[in-house]
Amino acid sequence: MMLETYRGTYFHPRTQFITIDTSGNVLESDDVLFPVKKGEDISNISAFFEGLSTYFEAEEDNDIKFTCVHLEDQNKHEYTCDIEFKTFADAAKPTLIIIHDFSDHYKYYQEVAQSRNESVINSQILELKNKYLKEKEDFKNTFIANFSHELRNPLTGVTAFCSVLQKTDMTLEQQDYVEVIKSSADHLKNMIGDILEVSKIEVGKLMLNEELFNFHELIEMLEFTYSVKAKQKSLEFEVDFDKKIPKYIEADKTRIKQILENLIENALKFTTSGKVTFAMHANQKRARKVNIDISIKDTGIGIPADKLEVIFHSFTQLNNSQKFKGTGLGLSIVKGLVELMEGKISVESEEGKGTAFKINMNLKYPINQEQTSLDKKSEIEKKNFLSKEKYSILLAEDSELAQMAVLKILAQEGNFFLDIITNGEDVIESVIHNEYDLILMDIRMPGTHGDELTKMIRSLPVENCKTIPILALTANLYDTDKKRYKKMGMTDIIEKPFDESTLLKKVYKHLK
Repeated sequence: MMLETYRGTYFHPRTQFITIDTSGNVLESDDVLFPVKKGEDISNISAFFEGLSTYFEAEEDNDIKFTCVHLEDQNKHEYTCDIEFKTFADAAKPTLIIIHDFSDHYKYYQEVAQSRNESVINSQILELKNKYLKEKEDFKNTFIANFSHELRNPLTGVTAFCSVLQKTDMTLEQQDYVEVIKSSADHLKNMIGDILEVSKIEVGKLMLNEELFNFHELIEMLEFTYSVKAKQKSLEFEVDFDKKIPKYIEADKTRIKQILENLIENALKFTTSGKVTFAMHANQKRARKVNIDISIKDTGIGIPADKLEVIFHSFTQLNNSQKFKGTGLGLSIVKGLVELMEGKISVESEEGKGTAFKINMNLKYPINQEQTSLDKKSEIEKKNFLSKEKYSILLAEDSELAQMAVLKILAQEGNFFLDIITNGEDVIESVIHNEYDLILMDIRMPGTHGDELTKMIRSLPVENCKTIPILALTANLYDTDKKRYKKMGMTDIIEKPFDESTLLKKVYKHLK
């Protein structure tokens, strides 16, 4: 009856009540969890109760609680319990033991704690993996940037001297040789450019430069160019262009051209007979945007079904034969550019029957197409507006090939005095003691880099240092690089490798 009174104050169904005398012998038990006989020593339930006799004799009322105690019944079933001892100063009242079975409760919290620990560990592993991948990515991009810079210096010499040679008296045979050299240099330049493009896309540093241009004119140019190339391979090049597509488009013309050229070149390369079809159709027009579908289909060798997922990966070349050689970067660049323009690209192919690449994208266009025109202002003749007979130019460049190329190009013009400095430490001193009209500054100068030298020059208390044009010579053209050059005080950029036309155009543009 006493235990029923106690049970009325507790609501947990898995609770056992036991009363014991001062010697630890059981007086009464409801056996909810552990069967125990009257008169049996409480320690028979568990060794936990041994040595607790001091709690059974009390001179005042006490309530003692033990949490998360592991007990085991006769069938070896384990329990995780909270145990309470209630002792009374009144000797007539026996000690009450309350055993709460919280096994499910503790198991749940153990699983939660374990899950949290695993989550923390997985988070730390993920963090370490991300750190490793970032370091690996940073190393790769730094290597690509440095390596491409070192490649572009000798390439600058080749490109520039080809331009110079073409202006000299040569036999027809020699002219053919120069054309071969120039073509090879251009091909190498394009491959270096592809590697940098992929690197920029992967790190999210490739920026789109939107401009207004004649889209129909671009398609006509592609049709003419690839009709000729297809004819040389005895292929048919068919163009299906929807005239409903607006004539004038606001987009990155260079990137759109790059996407289409890569896909058409690929189609022609892997097609030996039949035709290549280039189709472009307009869907809906909405909010100054037109949605278009583009497809490039061929009747070429096709792509195996199990390779369709990897063709857009960098450096993937499915056909390694000499006939179809390449860098394996074209499709990776195409996919990156399409997605950068918020478009979608897919591929369908059947081995031996051909391949179809499909693109869906939105292009912005001006509403008033009839009133839109492109002002093609003729370039100002460079020499008509020169204010001096001779201009003094400082070239800060450590590459001998680049020095020779600049020297030869400027010497042919007859309008320049040229000082050449190969070390960053000597640039500041030369600027202080000489008056220059323009500075050509290599970014990767030994000692101090060109952008840092520019900042120093701009801070010099010397007349003309605030306004003198300083042109960067560099292969590093990430958007962050361009912003840094501008912030440091650089006027413009000449990309390596440059040819005669590019260099002179930039130089004359910034001379007073």
